[in-house]
Amino acid sequence: MTEKIRAVRTVDKLMQYLTEHNCPIGKSTLLNLIHSGEIPHVKLTSHIWIFHLDAIDQWLQGEWKKEGCETK
Repeated sequence: MTEKIRAVRTVDKLMQYLTEHNCPIGKSTLLNLIHSGEIPHVKLTSHIWIFHLDAIDQWLQGEWKKEGCETK
C-alpha cells in the first residue's frame, strides 16, 4: 500500500495550513523564511516551491534542521 505524500505547492496554501495549526505567519515573513532556507521546502523554479507537510510539522515542533532543505 502506498502512503500519500502530504504537500502543498503555494505560499498561500502553506499560510492556510500554518494558520490552521495555530501558527499564523504573514506572507512577507514566510517568503523571507523560504529565501533564507529557514523553512523546509523544495524549490522547483524561482517562484514555485513545494512544501511537504510532514517536514513542516517537524519544523513547527523545532525538529527540522536547516541543512535538510532541498533547493536547486
